Amino acid sequence: MRKFIFIFLIFQIYPSIFSQNIYVEDRKLYVDDTEYRVNGICYARGEGNGENSGFSYLDDIPLLVEANINTIRTYSAITNVAELNAFHNAGIKIIMSLNENSYTWYVNQFKDHPAILMWEFGNEFNYHPEWFGNNIQNWYDKLEECAATVKSLDPNHPVSTGHGEVPSQQALNSCPSVDIWGMNVYRWTDSASAIDDLAAITDKAIYISEAGADSFDSNNGLENQQLQSAATQVILNSILEKSDLSIGVTLFEFCDEWWKAGNPNQQDAGGFPNSIPYDSFANEEYWGIVTRDRIPKQAFYTVQEIYEQASLGFSSDYNDYKAVTIYPNPVVDILHIKTPHQLGFIYITNIFGKMVYKNKGNITQIDVSDFAPGLYILKTIDKNDLEIRQKFIIK
Repeated sequence: MRKFIFIFLIFQIYPSIFSQNIYVEDRKLYVDDTEYRVNGICYARGEGNGENSGFSYLDDIPLLVEANINTIRTYSAITNVAELNAFHNAGIKIIMSLNENSYTWYVNQFKDHPAILMWEFGNEFNYHPEWFGNNIQNWYDKLEECAATVKSLDPNHPVSTGHGEVPSQQALNSCPSVDIWGMNVYRWTDSASAIDDLAAITDKAIYISEAGADSFDSNNGLENQQLQSAATQVILNSILEKSDLSIGVTLFEFCDEWWKAGNPNQQDAGGFPNSIPYDSFANEEYWGIVTRDRIPKQAFYTVQEIYEQASLGFSSDYNDYKAVTIYPNPVVDILHIKTPHQLGFIYITNIFGKMVYKNKGNITQIDVSDFAPGLYILKTIDKNDLEIRQKFIIK
């Protein structure tokens, strides 16, 4: 009985006890030998400096899925197993930030969790030599030590860093254990040019760890979501066009943060001059593609459309994906499934991974009239074990 309970608890803790093999080869990122493209967003995970929005990952995951985001980049490690499970069940992987002074315990505990895409150290630390005895080489030495240690503990996940702009040759030479160089790049709408700049001096894998635009127009003293959306469209498309040199992007950022530039109980227009479209000013509290109250901005729908096309375009199973058709979407009562393949199983889960429907065989329609309204995921598995996931909405 004890053995049974122990095994049961393992499955309660992790959705899968088998670690995925995630690796880099020829500048590309692979998950179990399938190329993985990062269609991502920076996810600051809530409260800071007195702000209390009252929202959590349970509110955020449906929005992330709706926006076709497959990866989040954190700024601190997620220690809540239920949260990790929820992201995995929603099909979202995590670039997990680690504290360079305390990380081995976390890697040992969570290295087999299927939500983890890669480990990351530092966020623009190269801009702060004062944190390292006024000698930036001290940071690069620490980064190399951390990366090498993590790889010895977990050979199944790459290690990255979020560098401010293009790393110097000093940084690259000092950190051979870093597998992927992330870059936070703000060059008006031309963040993608940094990919070419870095690719010219290294053959390491590259991604844009931050890029984007805020929704406040300092020139006119008011919010202008249309300008943010327009800039986001140019920035994302130009980065995704570099798929031969870059594994993708985590756009900055998911949600407005009211604590950054003034009173955390209100949204302030403060910030600093920078190469940000279209007013050359970084309005710190207006960067989200959703508001603090989780209302999508115009940029949200821009991200949704671009990432949908990117995920289809980069899918190795694109033709199979197209062959499975579900309609109508949104649906009220009967969901129809059309496919030339012989289906083995059909599952429907809610956005948090709870199974609400399961059937075996070539089902062509499902009565969903008793399901609660909301966003769901249909998973079909054919006779060759090809798994296709599609989202649909029940009204």
